[in-house]
Amino acid sequence: MAERDIYQELLDMINREDVVGLPDTPSMLKVLQLQLTPEEAELALKIGLAGGTLEELSAKLGIEKETLFKKLWTMADKGTVWIDPGGVNNPNCRVLGAAAPGLSETGIWGNIRFPYDVELAKNMHQVMWEWARDKLCTLGFPFAPVWAHPWALPDDAKPEENLAEFLKSQEHFSVSFCPCRLSHWIADPGNHCEHIPETCLHTGDTSRWCVEHGQGREITYEDALELLRKTNADGLVHTININGFICNCCDDCCPLFMGFHKLNVKTMVPSPFIPKIDEDTCIACGDCADLCPVKAVKVEKIATVDGDICIGCGVCVTHCPSESMALVRRPDSEVTQIPDDVKQHMG
Repeated sequence: MAERDIYQELLDMINREDVVGLPDTPSMLKVLQLQLTPEEAELALKIGLAGGTLEELSAKLGIEKETLFKKLWTMADKGTVWIDPGGVNNPNCRVLGAAAPGLSETGIWGNIRFPYDVELAKNMHQVMWEWARDKLCTLGFPFAPVWAHPWALPDDAKPEENLAEFLKSQEHFSVSFCPCRLSHWIADPGNHCEHIPETCLHTGDTSRWCVEHGQGREITYEDALELLRKTNADGLVHTININGFICNCCDDCCPLFMGFHKLNVKTMVPSPFIPKIDEDTCIACGDCADLCPVKAVKVEKIATVDGDICIGCGVCVTHCPSESMALVRRPDSEVTQIPDDVKQHMG
């Protein structure tokens, strides 16, 4: 009789219960083996992604409440279990799925903290490509919203289109290391991405959970705004904002861009804005074309933008030395609609 593979069972469970899922590959199984002991993997299988309150799980599993809470807290510190922040007496607890937050991120959000983290990061770097190839690019629709840089928005931008306005409504903020970028640094030193690594921005309960379990560093609202400025200056793209989790993506390591560039799959929902070029002042320097993360800008006598490719991030606008580019609203017929099952989780 074949030996039972608890980690394969756990991966199968996640892929049944999570709409996105994780790649069924040796690298992903290795990540699970590093993040969970066999006992923790068995416990995770019994809890599932739906989970329950601590009291419900204690009764279901036959484990004394205090003992179970200690086990789950350790797992949360390792990035495999969600425990409702502040729910001291009877919090909801569940196993994490793929993302936001999930097992594609949480293992190294908090940088290198555990003895196995270097090996985990090396495997995670391979997982990022496999996740893009096997899962993100097979969903059949673009799902990751792009946010135009707040300080490049036109005057007619609505509050709900402004990431800075969203942040203003939140009460807790933290920042974590980008798992895509950090894993690249560790897996391929000397050939790694050179963008800044501490760029995953969290708000609300996701932020509280990150700070409680060493997954992130608490910051202020002003710090969060400065992070948006800093990441834009570094050529990064503001994306997602699902469950209070905001990415600042590069085109070197991000699975969204891997899918776009290597597999020709549009995984991102462009912002409702697009750059307009002032033909009288454009100096055809080429900076915009060099910086565009999707190569939507071409420069001959002047810069031109391919609206079918452009994601409306505003990186070209904020880096134009002659200030010849400005974001304007796309025609309604060209705005990509976000699927309802994604929209309901957005801030």
